[in-house]
Amino acid sequence: SEIRRLLTENVSAEVAEATRIVFGGSVTETNGPNLIKQPDVDGFLVGATCVKPGTFRTLFGIVEARATYLSEYKHERELN
Repeated sequence: SEIRRLLTENVSAEVAEATRIVFGGSVTETNGPNLIKQPDVDGFLVGATCVKPGTFRTLFGIVEARATYLSEYKHERELN
């Protein structure tokens, strides 16, 4: 949220909204679902997790589900 706030104040609200913010800390199957629920986390920058195919697929699914939800939510708001 701090990154978006700084972008809004120093650039513009449009740029802040369009900027994708990825979490670059330690992401696992355990903490991934909670991290992606944060309103200003748009994805993950994964490291060692990439070597574990099952874990990586799970994290990919988590982010993909959020992207689908946000896309549908945005479309619904545009219709109303």
